Amino acid sequence: MMRALFAALPLIALPFATQAETPNIQPGLWENQNTMIMEGMGNMPDQTETTTECVTQEDIDQGESIIEPPEGCSMDQMDMSADRMDYTMVCTDPQGGQMQMEGSMRFMGDRAEGEMTSEMDTPMGTVNVRMEMRGERIGDC
Repeated sequence: MMRALFAALPLIALPFATQAETPNIQPGLWENQNTMIMEGMGNMPDQTETTTECVTQEDIDQGESIIEPPEGCSMDQMDMSADRMDYTMVCTDPQGGQMQMEGSMRFMGDRAEGEMTSEMDTPMGTVNVRMEMRGERIGDC
């Protein structure tokens, strides 16, 4: 979709449009921490996962394409600027259940923060799931 938009723009506007879609993220080795908080599930403890990944300038230059939804999920809407991304996503499980998610991320050069919320109907009732996401550049790749 982004490529189709760029094809329709006059050639003079292309550099400006590309810059507006590139997130304010520095290339390098990033440590990402995701904490899942499930509300409505009794005393279920928060679940935190920490990962590291190498982010290259080529990755950053992909703009919106850098975001890959998890398997079984699709992006419904995404608005990305240099400093922020807002999105909605739908995930479908193999049994046909769906979960609608809304999220936002803030890009601050050497760190990023965000939150995603969703509501899921389960046999035990409605469960609200909140994911807190934090990332920081920790060095070179």
